[in-house]
Amino acid sequence: MKKYTRSIFTALACFLIVVVLNFCLPRLLPGNPVAYLTGFAEEDMTPRQYEYYTEALHLNDPPLRQFMYYAESLLDGTLGYSYKKEAVVSSLILERLGYTLQITLPAVLFSTLIGLFWGLRCGYKKGGWGDRLSTGALIVLNTVPSFLIALLLIIFFCFTFRLLPYSGLSSAGVGRGTAEYVVDRLAHLILPVGTLTLASLPSRYLLVRNMAAGISGEKYVLYARERGLPDGRIQLSYILRNIAQPVITMAGMGVSVCVGGSLVIENIFSINGMGSLLSEAVYTLDYPLMQGILFVTTLIMVVSIVVSDIVCILIDPRVIWGETA
Repeated sequence: MKKYTRSIFTALACFLIVVVLNFCLPRLLPGNPVAYLTGFAEEDMTPRQYEYYTEALHLNDPPLRQFMYYAESLLDGTLGYSYKKEAVVSSLILERLGYTLQITLPAVLFSTLIGLFWGLRCGYKKGGWGDRLSTGALIVLNTVPSFLIALLLIIFFCFTFRLLPYSGLSSAGVGRGTAEYVVDRLAHLILPVGTLTLASLPSRYLLVRNMAAGISGEKYVLYARERGLPDGRIQLSYILRNIAQPVITMAGMGVSVCVGGSLVIENIFSINGMGSLLSEAVYTLDYPLMQGILFVTTLIMVVSIVVSDIVCILIDPRVIWGETA
């Protein structure tokens, strides 16, 4: 129980730091905090509007009380109010979060599984032509930014061969709940999911490959080879079992990486997810909405990392938040 408590306490401490920074940033920036927190320029507001917003945002109260109001908005799930869009921040985010998860979760799954089994194979056969070719190619791919991968895929699959759609998540005129709608949605998901998968695959592959290559020289692996055990059994039963914890941690961190990467990819593929919502918030200087998106993104990252650490503890009780007893 102590191990779980330490994991959760550390995550909560990191999360609290982000919440405090999220609260302080608009109030510490040079200029009028009313303008930052509403998105309206001070000269565009009447004195009555300025007074109303000041009272609504509790800016006349002491800083500690302001923080308590802010914390209350987080706890009740509203996450504040967007004066630009005239809506509760949480409702705006929930409308878009599903689209982000549709491209993020498959990308995490595919990049983790492909990186795991590809890295196992190449690490086990280290030094072979397949290992050298794969490792070299993925090292190069690791240097390519995700937006460039997206543009190359669009040029190749959309404009050169016209195989896939390049914007949105559905075509106009396709009715929901039909087989045609499912096929159309899958076709629209291929490129954004493929982009995130390719962008995050190299790090997963290289981690698994390097660990597998190191373990392949251990005596118990060499003995298994001498016994004539199949390569697949050796890779899964002898090598994978010993690198399971870093792989699980990698998958947990991969969620946060893909969520962050999707904020850029969504704008390229014109997907109305949290990325496009963040762009709208930045363009209109909607600070409450920006704060809400940062809060939700941080929450997803922290939860995914905590879950992966707890799973590692369940697999091996000796693990204590990244340490071995």
